Amino acid sequence: MEDKKELTKDLLTSSFKELIMQVPFEKITIKMITDGAGVIRPTFYKHFQDKYELIEWVFEKNIKENIQVLIDNNMEEEMFRLLCSCLEKERAFYKKLYAIQGPNSFEELMYQYVFTIFLDLLNKYPLKSPDKLAALSKDAVARFYAFGLTDSLRYWIMHDTEYTSEQLNEAYHYIIRCSILDLLEYPVP
Repeated sequence: MEDKKELTKDLLTSSFKELIMQVPFEKITIKMITDGAGVIRPTFYKHFQDKYELIEWVFEKNIKENIQVLIDNNMEEEMFRLLCSCLEKERAFYKKLYAIQGPNSFEELMYQYVFTIFLDLLNKYPLKSPDKLAALSKDAVARFYAFGLTDSLRYWIMHDTEYTSEQLNEAYHYIIRCSILDLLEYPVP
């Protein structure tokens, strides 16, 4: 029974992915998705409340489940590499998702996920210099890094940059280990 449920969700997802490559998100109807999947409209509602929940499920299956394996095995250093790789693999699809605006946007979904990961990391591992961060809550630190990462990912996907996921991963790892002044040929007084 569970396999049939997964198969149906996969059919609906495939139909949605095909549609979003041709039709603006706001013009995609549930009927269009179910027609493409070869199922009736009520079938969609057995699995998803709306198109946004379908996007969340795609995000869960394609990204979150894979990254959770790394977290469970204390391989957090590899999370960003995998995240970039997942986005790069279906770049055109994720570009369409990033174009969705408003409260249930993919950008917001990505931000909330990355924020939660960073907050979990801050709670899982002790800080190297807690006294230097005393003025900032863990929540503030997680927000700072989540905004930077998610905006960088959005820019990378939306602007068709020529950089590979591996190049972006290397740049991100470099930049998070440096302050803005460390990146510049800044005169030391």
